[in-house]
Amino acid sequence: MSELLSQGLLMTAIGMGLVFLALIFLWGLINLIASLPIKGRKEEEEEILAEGPEVVTTDEPPADERQALRARAAAAAVAAALAVQRSALRIAPPAGGAISAWQAARRSNQFALNAQITSRKTRSSVR
Repeated sequence: MSELLSQGLLMTAIGMGLVFLALIFLWGLINLIASLPIKGRKEEEEEILAEGPEVVTTDEPPADERQALRARAAAAAVAAALAVQRSALRIAPPAGGAISAWQAARRSNQFALNAQITSRKTRSSVR
């Protein structure tokens, strides 16, 4: 082998070795950090276990009251939507329907491309 090729292979091997050593070092560092005890974690787990299961009871209102609550919620939602709609900023189009030179150039470009697509010659079938 030529000397230049052997130097290139040696540099490649050294570089790959350094990359793998760095990966192994980072793997070990992550495992070390993960194994460190966290003071607050154990105390919180013990408190949660000491409290026991939490029982949630919901007193559902009768059907008539639920219907009234739903109607009030719907009315509030509609009122909020109308208020937001009234306060929304309305942007009017330019007077006279004039467009900028940039828009005119882009539109004419697009029209030209569309014309090319529709006026293509069909390929003859090869048998």
